[in-house]
Parts: sequence; C-alpha cells; structure tokens
Amino acid sequence: MNQLSQIMSNISTQANRFAGKPDAINSEFLYYSSVLKVLAPALTGESDRKMIIPWVRKLFRPEYHSSQFREKRNKYLLFLTITLLNDESYGIFRTFPPEKAIPDIESIHHEPIPAAEWENDEMWRETLLGLPDTFQSLICTVHDTPSACAADHKLDTILDQEFQFFLYLARPYAAMLNNPDDRTRIAAWLQTLCTIHGDFCSSMRAIRNDYMMALLGYIHDLRVTGPFKEYPPWSSLPPLAEAARLAAETKPLTDPTGPDASEFLATQPVPEDGAFCYIAITGDLISSSFGPM
Repeated sequence: MNQLSQIMSNISTQANRFAGKPDAINSEFLYYSSVLKVLAPALTGESDRKMIIPWVRKLFRPEYHSSQFREKRNKYLLFLTITLLNDESYGIFRTFPPEKAIPDIESIHHEPIPAAEWENDEMWRETLLGLPDTFQSLICTVHDTPSACAADHKLDTILDQEFQFFLYLARPYAAMLNNPDDRTRIAAWLQTLCTIHGDFCSSMRAIRNDYMMALLGYIHDLRVTGPFKEYPPWSSLPPLAEAARLAAETKPLTDPTGPDASEFLATQPVPEDGAFCYIAITGDLISSSFGPM
C-alpha cells in the first residue's frame, strides 16, 4: 500500500469516528471520504498525489469536524472530488494548504479548467426530453404557500451540480443490476428525480439529492432496498427519512420471510453438512424483549 493509500485508509477510520450524530452534513462528509479513498491513490501524476496528501490531512483535522467549519470542509471536499475526477489537481490544490484556517471557497480565484466528463453528461437533459406529454410534475412538500416556495432558490445552482454529479456516477451501476425488475424501478426513480428542476425550490432540490445519494449508495453495492423497493410516488416526494421509516414499517429487514433475508441467504456458501442460522436483530427493545411470550 502506497503512502496516500495508507493515509486515506487511516483517515477513513477517523471519519467514521468523527461523524458522530448522523445528519445531512456528516452524511455528505462520509460520502466524500469514501470517494476520495478511491480517487486519490489512483491519481496518475506523482506530483499530484504528493500535493493532495497535505490537503487531505488538513481537511480531516479535528477542528474541521466542529459545527463552525463542517460546511466549509464539505465544500472543499466536493471541489477536491470534482477536480480529481479529471485525474489531476487544479487551482488551490496545486499549492500547499495554509497553516492557518483555509479561506472561504467562494473567495478563491478559480483558474479556467476544462469541464469534467460528468459536467458534459447528457443523461439529465435526455431524460427530460423523453418525458411523455401527459407527465404531471411533483408538488412541493416543503412550503405551505407558493410565495414561500418562490423565495427559496438560493442554493439551486450548487444543488443541481451535485445532483448531476451523483446522476453520472449512478448510471453505470443502475445498468449493472441483476434483477430486471430492480432495473426498471431504479430507472423510474432516476426519471422522477430528474424532473425536480427548473422552478422547483432549493428545499425540494435538497430532498431530491438526499434520495439520489441514498440510491447511489445502494446500487453501488448492486442492491436495492428501502423506499427504492417500490416505484417512486407520482404526486409528491416526502423527505427521505419519512420514506425510509415507512419502508421499514411495511417491509422490515427483520422479517425472515422477506426478500432481504432471502438475498442474504442466497449469497452464503452452501455447507456440505449442517444448516444456516439466520438471526434478525431489531432496535425496538420494548416490543422485542418485553412483548407477550
């Protein structure tokens, strides 16, 4: 294992420890950590790899896990991830990080750089062009009034860029799913998520990206679970946490007769003698431990 691989492996372990209470910012941090663990050691240029090492160490320092700097840290990690997709570093990442606090990323003078492959990907546009004329758009599930929805557009650009990046990463894995029914459902989810654009508010775009990040995490492992076991809703898209809770109630992972248990058992080696033992553990302590015998 080379030096950068070792550093990323150690920092990945640190990331899980510092993540603490799960929230959207920490989920993004863990995602960028896992992506950088793959991209950084694979850089072709030796000088690029050496320059990335101090930046990785800087961004993963304990102070950047504090509430004051977490958002700034994530912006740098997103910028770093995007630049590494072109197999080289750009701009500020060609210099050593400052000894003091890193500047706000908005204040940095950015060199003109060639567009990454994901930025030129046409899947989003082609999906929208392929919608039937009878397609009905989803409604906003965040704001109570049209005026409040219309005022919420400050983060449109960055959220759309993030979604296009996730969409580009998801496409090859969606095509590799073994189950044709899963491929069809995931295609429907991607189509539905693509339709949240244009006049949709930033809050709905953020919900869309939450779904996209979760979907990418599942299909990266070539499996489909949670709310993605069903087709997407046709009228409104609830927050991901609400959809995940409903999916867990209707199709609990602890059901030994459910598809998740069957998929798990199907991947296990078949013993010549003996039998499988499947144990399902639930977090519902009261009903599971003190229910009627």
